[in-house]
Amino acid sequence: ERLKLLKDHFTYSLYCNVCRSLFEKDKLLFSFLLCVNILKCGHEIDDTEWRFLLTGGIGLDNPHPNPCSWLPEKSWNELCRLDDLERFKGLRVRFRSESE
Repeated sequence: ERLKLLKDHFTYSLYCNVCRSLFEKDKLLFSFLLCVNILKCGHEIDDTEWRFLLTGGIGLDNPHPNPCSWLPEKSWNELCRLDDLERFKGLRVRFRSESE
């Protein structure tokens, strides 16, 4: 319990001190990066998922046809690549069945 309180206080203190020297437009980005790094240290965000968020995955030919006319082809390709990640397995199939 004490270690959690110390960690929380240190994180808040770090956030406040760093944010004092940032422009307002940069504070949200710093908050996001701080949060992501805390989650990565707690093994709540996988490195593969983080890399996918940053890069969108490797764009190879997509053999699966887009089931929706309202969804852009690029978004469908991203969704199909997301389906390759372990935590998102079956997303493409569920998306296709829900869109019909």
